[in-house]
Amino acid sequence: MRMGYLSTWTIVLCALFFIVLGLMWILGYDFIKKHSPENLPKFYLLMSVVRFLAVLTLAGGYILLVSNSQAQSESFALMVCVMYVVMMAVTLKIKH
Repeated sequence: MRMGYLSTWTIVLCALFFIVLGLMWILGYDFIKKHSPENLPKFYLLMSVVRFLAVLTLAGGYILLVSNSQAQSESFALMVCVMYVVMMAVTLKIKH
């Protein structure tokens, strides 16, 4: 499976999407830790669900509305999965 099926804009916009999700988690974590540390487990669970649903919505929307072929859909899904894993690893490493 080649990533050549995806445009540069698609890759850049996805990277920005994941950067924003990661920053939301990091900034939210800092805010909750400072103002209400007893709620950190709730925040972590809520943000995990929000990030997962946002990524699923992004992938589903792209596959249903933008993708022109099965190969393009598979390339996008693979790219999103890799970016999700990297985002999770980076945000967990930064805050733990």
